This record gives sequence, C-alpha cells and structure tokens, in this order.
Amino acid sequence: YSLRFIKDTMKAEKARNLLVVVLPLLLRALLSPFPHSGQSGYHGSSTAYGGDFEAQRHWMEMTLHLPLSQWYKYDVTYWGLDYPPFIAYASYGMGWLSQKIVGIESVALLSSRGFEDENHKSFMRATVIAWDLIAYFPFVYLLSKRLGGPGSKGIAIFLTAVVQPALVLVDNGHFQYNQVCLGLSLGACHFMTLSDTIGVSDVIASVLFCLALNWKQMGLYYAPAVFSYLLGKCFHRSENWRKTLVNIAILGATVVGTFFLMFYPFYHFREQNESIFEVYGPIVQRLFPFSRGLFEGKVANIWCLASTKPLSVRKHIPENLQPLCALLLTILMCLPFCYNLFHLGRMGSKLSLHDKNSKVHTPPQHLQGLLWGMSGTSLSFFLASFQVHEKSILLPLAPASMLLFDSPDVIQWFSLVCVWSLWHLLTIDRLKVPYFIIVVLFFCIFNYVNTSDSNDSLKLPMPRRLKKTRVEGMTNIFIKAESSIIAMITLHIAELLVTPPANLPDLFPLLWILKGCVSFIAMWCIGLTKTSMLIKKEELVKED
Repeated sequence: YSLRFIKDTMKAEKARNLLVVVLPLLLRALLSPFPHSGQSGYHGSSTAYGGDFEAQRHWMEMTLHLPLSQWYKYDVTYWGLDYPPFIAYASYGMGWLSQKIVGIESVALLSSRGFEDENHKSFMRATVIAWDLIAYFPFVYLLSKRLGGPGSKGIAIFLTAVVQPALVLVDNGHFQYNQVCLGLSLGACHFMTLSDTIGVSDVIASVLFCLALNWKQMGLYYAPAVFSYLLGKCFHRSENWRKTLVNIAILGATVVGTFFLMFYPFYHFREQNESIFEVYGPIVQRLFPFSRGLFEGKVANIWCLASTKPLSVRKHIPENLQPLCALLLTILMCLPFCYNLFHLGRMGSKLSLHDKNSKVHTPPQHLQGLLWGMSGTSLSFFLASFQVHEKSILLPLAPASMLLFDSPDVIQWFSLVCVWSLWHLLTIDRLKVPYFIIVVLFFCIFNYVNTSDSNDSLKLPMPRRLKKTRVEGMTNIFIKAESSIIAMITLHIAELLVTPPANLPDLFPLLWILKGCVSFIAMWCIGLTKTSMLIKKEELVKED
C-alpha cells in the first residue's frame, strides 16, 4: 500500500519533486535520535570512551580556543586533529556556532571533553545535514541531470545517490562529514567532463578536487583517476608540445595555488623562530600516520583477509616494508584504470554530444567513464593500500551511485554489499535497527525508480560491432547479484542463531571479510571492463 501511494503521488510532478527533497532529509532527521559513535561512553566495551562524534566536537573546541600553530600539536593522544586544513577551518566555524547556539560549555577548552547534551547532539546532527545541503546534494543534482536528463530518470539517480544506506548510516548515524569530500569530488568530475579541451571548467574542477583533498586526505583515492583523465585532456588536440605544456602548467598552478591558500596560514601564524619543517612536519605526520598499521578494524580488503590464519601475511612481512608492499600493490591495481582514463581524455568524445532532436537522453560518455574510473581507483586503494578503515568504502560507492541506469543490477548489488560490510562497525554504534530499516527502504526505492521508466532507452548508442557485446554478460561471470544478496542475508541469520566455537570467536567477522573482499574484487573487475568498453565504443564510432 505504501509503495502504491508513493507511486501514485509521484505521478504529480510537484508532489514528486517535494518527495525527492523531503525524503532524504526526513531519513537523516529520523536517524538523529539514535546513538552516535561513543555515546554515553560506549565504544564496544565498557572501558573505552569516545568516537568520531567526540573527535569532531573536540576539534571544534580546540580550533576555537588555540592559536593556529597548535592545532596539529595539541594533546594528540586525545583525538588529535588528523584531517587536512579545510575541515580544521570548518571546525572553527562550527565551534563558534556551537558556542553561540548551544552554549560555551559545549566547546569549553578541556572542561568540555566528553560533553553530552541533547541540544548539542541535535546541533551536531544538524551540521551534518547542513553540509549535505551545501556540498553534496547540489553536485549530485548536477550529475543526475546530466546522466539522466531533467525528468524522472535524473530524479531517480539523485534519489538513489542521496539515500545510499552506507553514507547515511556513517555520516548521520555513526557521525562524520564524509559527504563534503565526496560532493566536492563529484563536482570536480562534473566540471572536468564539460569539454574536450582544457579550459575554465577544468580549472574549477581542479579547485574543487583540491578542496576535497583538503577536507579529507582519503580523497587521494580518486587522485590517480583525476590526474590521468586531465593529463589525457592536456594532450587532446594539441598540435605541439608548447600547447600541452601550457595546459599542464595551468592545472599545476591551480593545484599549487589552492594548496598554498589552505596551508600558508600555518606558516604565517607560526610560533617564533619556528622553521618551515617544524611547522609542516607535525601536520604531515598527523595526516599520514604510518605507525597505525596496514588496516583498522575488520575491513574487507586484501591485507586484512591475508592477515588471517593460515596466511598471516603481517607476520611474514617486516613492519617497515608493509607500507611499500601496500603502495606497490595499490599502484598495480590503479594502473589499468589510469591507462584507460588517460586515453579517454586524450581521444575526446563523440558519443557525449546530445542530439537536441532526439527524444532519448544520451548520457555523456566521458562522465560515465570518469565515474567508473574514480570508483575503480578508490576500490584499488580500499583493497590494497595502507591504513584502510571500513568507512573508506564510501569513496568507491559515491561515484558508482551515479551510474544507476548504466548497470542497475550491479549498482544495487554494490550498494547493498557496501552497507553490509559496515555491519560490525554499526553494531558497535548500536545502529542495528536503523541499519535494517534503511536497507529495506533503499531496496524499495531502488526497485521502484529502476522499473518505473523501464520502457525508456537509457543506454549509450552502440556501434554495430558492439551490439552483441554486453557488460551485463561480464556481470554474470563475476557475480550473481541475487545469490550474493541471499548469501549476505544468510550470514545475518546465521550470526543471530549460531554461536561461534570457542576457538573461533571471530568466525562471523572473518566470513564478512571474506565475502566482502571477494565482492569488492568483483566490482573492481566490472569497473575495469566498463572503462575498457567505453574506449572501444569511442574508437569504433570514430572509425564509422
């Protein structure tokens, strides 16, 4: 009955648009009363305290009261600042607002540690929703409109992206501000695919991506894809090396200028007689904490899986060589995507041109290719890089979410695997009930928007020689979405009903790691296949 009501309501354009705006905000608001990470001193045990919520609150307290020179040095043992400058500046602003709205006790230096108050919790939850509206929703809307058109298909993409269970549960439940980095990166993706040659839009894209990196260093997961595509564009239609070098210099100056504006204040307001190394050394150490180890928690990646018995890789590789091994494996997994995106950028686009006389909206080919590439390189980092956390799966999920009508079954499956892989983290945060509710709601919404316009053509125009070659065929090789989802449900039921043996207390977390890692490797293969197919289409269209 509820689904029929929603479907009938969405027939009216105004009601539909209202639903699209209200539903994601209502979902986030309804999640707000549930516990955040570390609430009431609970963090999976009775002794540990804190979590990302207290870390963010502490950064507001610290940046509000301490000079800039102390931000990355002050008591690093208690949730020390370990994110880039942009989020530090934002923390100062949010701390000032908390002081005015909630009261000075919420951000008082030292005495506010562990501060918990319902008004302050509501304020903190509201800041997450505000950043959704400022930095995530607008760029998702721009991409949705380009990929699906201004009608119901674009709205379906938007709705699918903004109600992603993993993102909603991590940012609005567990408590983080990942959506800013993700939104700015998607915005960069939008602007850098507006034209075939380097121009103003690419400068804007570079600024947005640098801001994303300065919000959260995990944005580096996208860097190989962004760099390769823009480098390819620098070589597109360049009759001589001088033009190519000018293009590279323009983008390089943009990157250097943006980072300079973000980091220079720390040098300008440095302590007396402090050298440049003393200013920036502690910042680099905080941003890249190599001492923490290969991974955090029970993350579904290659290193965590290989560290279980009987492999126990971490015991066989010297600790000082582990970062190097992770780097080499990450580079190896990123290279195929970088190669494809470089050629995609250099070739220009024929299929991305929209025929105004056509009744069928044609998604921009380069935009699709870059989204698949960004998802692929970030998956490479997630699977193989150093110091990976479960929450980092949001990085490959965000660009993949925009590809709803390119591979619906794959996107639905990947969305569910991503949130499923976060189960044990969300269990610690006491978010089991929201987990199941949001997953079921997403499943219903996804299947509605994926079938409501099934008669419309949503695929790229295919050259004759490629019509028989379907990526869906590759999907059937790598995964069976239905059986994969059934396996995830089965593991949930088994964990509820079966008590692990005494000698295998982490049996179910290990099964989660195994299933998740295999699934993410499959998604990596699908993404690589997709980017390769897009290049073949481009080449064959040019030949025709």
